[in-house]
Amino acid sequence: MERLDRSTFLRQNTATNFLADMNIETVELQGYNYIKLTYSYASDKELLDKLIEKATRMAGVVNPHSPDGKLRTQDVRFNKLLGGLLAEAAFLTYLEKRAGEKRVKFEVVDSSFTQEEELEKLGFNQIDLKIRVNGVLKDIEIRSSFSYKTTLQRLFGVPLVNGRGAFSIIGWYTSENKPKEVKKDYYIFAIHLYLPSEAQKRIQENIEVYLAGAASKQTLEDKGEDSSLKQEGARFRVINPLNSVEDPVAVIDEILS
Repeated sequence: MERLDRSTFLRQNTATNFLADMNIETVELQGYNYIKLTYSYASDKELLDKLIEKATRMAGVVNPHSPDGKLRTQDVRFNKLLGGLLAEAAFLTYLEKRAGEKRVKFEVVDSSFTQEEELEKLGFNQIDLKIRVNGVLKDIEIRSSFSYKTTLQRLFGVPLVNGRGAFSIIGWYTSENKPKEVKKDYYIFAIHLYLPSEAQKRIQENIEVYLAGAASKQTLEDKGEDSSLKQEGARFRVINPLNSVEDPVAVIDEILS
C-alpha cells in the first residue's frame, strides 16, 4: 500500500476543486459507528452554491419517474437531486479525511461533479462514483433518503420494531423503468433528517448529512434480502436493520484498503 506524507496527499487526493471544510463527527451507537457531517453556508458557500446550480440543471434533464414509475415534479426532482449531491460531497469529504489519516492515495475517476455532458443518465437520489485505490477501480453507489417520521436511533434499528429498523441499506434493484441490474462494488446510504421541501432553506444556513450505512456487493449478496419496499413492480436488494452489518467507518476503511 502506498504511503504518502500529508502535504503530498492533499495535492494528489483532492476529489474536487471545492470540497468543503465541514464539521465531521463519528458517533457511536451501541457499538455501531455512523458519521455526521455538517455544512455551514457561511464557510462552505462556494461548494453549496455549486451544488444548488448543479441540482437545478439536472432537475430538467433526468428521468422524471421514480422506481415504481410515478412521475415526480421538477421541485421534487430538485430536492432529491440536491440531497444526492450533498450526500456525495459528504462522502468524498469523509473519504478524503480518512484516506489522509491512513496515508492512502485514491483518485476520483468519475463522479456527478465531473459529469457535465450526460446528465440525463444520472438518477434522482443515487450517485454513481468511481475511484481508483492502489491501482484498483472501485464502483460506489451513494444513495440518500429523507427521514422525518422517526427518530435517528430507529433508523439503525434501536429499538427494533417487529425485527426491523426504520430504514434499509439499498443495493441494486429492478423495475419496469430499470429492467437490468447493475451491481456496484459498494453501496453507501446517507440520511437527511428533514422534509425534502426544507432542503433549499436549510442549505442557506446549516445542513447536516448522516452517512448511516454501507455494504459491499458481497455483503448484500450474503446477508441481504429482496424486497419491494412497498413500490409495486420493483425489487430491491436490501439489508435491514442498518446495524446488522459492519458500520460505514469499517466499510470505508475497506474501500481504502
